[in-house]
Amino acid sequence: MGRQADLLAMQPIAMQLFIKSILTDRLAHGYLLEGARGTGKRRTAKWLSQTRFCLEKSDDELACGTCNNCQRIENDNHPDVHWLEPDGNSIKIDQVRELKQELSKRGMESDCKVLIIDHADKMTVQSANSLLKFIEEPDGGMLILFLTANPQQILPTIQSRLQPVSFRALPFEAFVNDLIVQGVSEQKARVLASVAGNAEQAIIWNEDEWFADARNVTVKLYEGLHHQGVDPILLVQEAWIPVFKDKTQLHLGLELLLLLYRDRLHLSLNDNYSPICTEQASILKQDILRKSLTDTTAEMEIILGAKRRLDSNMNTQLLMEQLVLKIQGR
Repeated sequence: MGRQADLLAMQPIAMQLFIKSILTDRLAHGYLLEGARGTGKRRTAKWLSQTRFCLEKSDDELACGTCNNCQRIENDNHPDVHWLEPDGNSIKIDQVRELKQELSKRGMESDCKVLIIDHADKMTVQSANSLLKFIEEPDGGMLILFLTANPQQILPTIQSRLQPVSFRALPFEAFVNDLIVQGVSEQKARVLASVAGNAEQAIIWNEDEWFADARNVTVKLYEGLHHQGVDPILLVQEAWIPVFKDKTQLHLGLELLLLLYRDRLHLSLNDNYSPICTEQASILKQDILRKSLTDTTAEMEIILGAKRRLDSNMNTQLLMEQLVLKIQGR
């Protein structure tokens, strides 16, 4: 499946708009691609750029993805596709001036040019204002794409000159499929899609050994609580605390633990449910035969209570030891 089909699955409304506009030669000169991180804005911007320069396009595949031009755009080295991104915490006026000077020249290889401004909400007021006239009266072959997760921070004068296109948060299965396309195994993609806020964060965790350790310790804690595994109190002291060193990490650890209980809950209610934690499906199915629905919901509430106490100054080791004792005491 090519990028066009992948993006259609991720963002059907946005992609149908772009495809129809290209096929009818009604593509606007400027768009504001707005939506949360990980919803495909950057990949869509690359695809739109490829549709301008592709050497092997067709009505079914507006950018082949494999020709020389498509590959150069994919690798960010096409001379007529220009990216503007924050330098530090903002996009500064000097960056815009330099870019405008570059764009005032003829295209290196054609009359078409593409300008992509990523994290456009990071533009200073001065840099944004300096682009107003440029956006309003671009060269004939220019396509301008603003990308942002915070459209409310874009100046109204900029917004009024661009056509907004909203990118919706991905449904769970679409999120999973997107991660699989990017090389994540299916079982890990299901876990990552459940705890990561966006694809970018999911990919970072997928490549981080810490996340693998965190997931492993979490499963061992569950096994220690409900099966013949390591003593849970000992595990908290010797493995859990060294892995989850701060409150942010501990919050994720509790989320990973809750995933196992959520799977157990859904398996209790629906024989056809597909668990998120596929590797633990067999032990979770054993647990629903000896644990009541009340047991499961009560243990989930203990974990949720621990999450709520994270913001207090309570010692995190004590927090986890109390969690273990409460679950064991049921």
